[in-house]
Amino acid sequence: MLPVEEPEENELQEISEVEEEVAQLDLDDDDDEDEDDFVLSLPESVQKRVNELKQLDNERDSIMEEYLKERAALEKKYADMCTPLYDKRRIVVNGTPLSEEQAASESEEMVGIPDFWTVAMSNIEVIDELITERDHECLLFLEDIRCEDYPDGDGFKLIFAFKENPYFSNKELTKIYDVPNLLLADEPILKNVKGCNITWKEGMCLTHHTVTKKQRNKKGQIRNIKKEEKMDSFFHFFTPPQIPSMSELDEEEADAIEEAFDHDYDVAQSFRSHIIPKAVLWFTGEAMESELEGVYQGSDTLFPEAILNSAPGINDSPFSGSAQGSGEPECKQQ
Repeated sequence: MLPVEEPEENELQEISEVEEEVAQLDLDDDDDEDEDDFVLSLPESVQKRVNELKQLDNERDSIMEEYLKERAALEKKYADMCTPLYDKRRIVVNGTPLSEEQAASESEEMVGIPDFWTVAMSNIEVIDELITERDHECLLFLEDIRCEDYPDGDGFKLIFAFKENPYFSNKELTKIYDVPNLLLADEPILKNVKGCNITWKEGMCLTHHTVTKKQRNKKGQIRNIKKEEKMDSFFHFFTPPQIPSMSELDEEEADAIEEAFDHDYDVAQSFRSHIIPKAVLWFTGEAMESELEGVYQGSDTLFPEAILNSAPGINDSPFSGSAQGSGEPECKQQ
């Protein structure tokens, strides 16, 4: 599942756009010729029936286009209905009292629900495996996670809202996914994935750190050089994988990049379709137990392969929990 990204303006291309278009036209012509040769090999009466079936198929495509428009509008309608509930959840989690009675009962030592989002996130393995101990300290300042689906159903935006914190100055961190077939049951086609720049405060970066190394030049002189080294961190999630020139990749490298995009999208769908709509049940662990029970039912093995290999469904909807025929989120077994 590699995204199909449009090139940046003024970006140098190793293969010119003209060459790419010509190459694509050649491939399309070959396909059309093969199709024409096959159809022309059929009896004339059968050719007419095939053409009639094609017309029916075109009519069906038109109906499906209307269906997708209506489905996108319906999903937006109910997403908008859920928004006030998520707003109230944010208030409760962060300790802003909902009433005078609650205000009077609030303990000065315990505000809201500490560690709410990090506990919920830790119960889905595909997310938990990204979080380091240093990340955890930063994620304590996370006050809300939201998702905004595109009105046309062609993608979504994840929004992580943070309180004032000693790590970075951003109030929100975002991740955007353009997925033209998001509402279909097919494997997602990523048109584009866009993260955001994190403005780290001095000495507080969690994704890289500066190391000083000694370097000897040709004259034997030694000097100290500073180098940025990458560290494991959940916050790399906001810097999506990049696609190098395909002409430079061998099959193994291409597979590795595709796997990176698949994993990145699994994390995104874990937030969009599981954490955000059912945050409290992931916090308490009830959602994790429910997912595990669903996998165990009907299995005669002690450790079903589905538990070990499952991942959030490709086409999961925030309203369905898990799409029919799709996988389940990986649950952290405790």
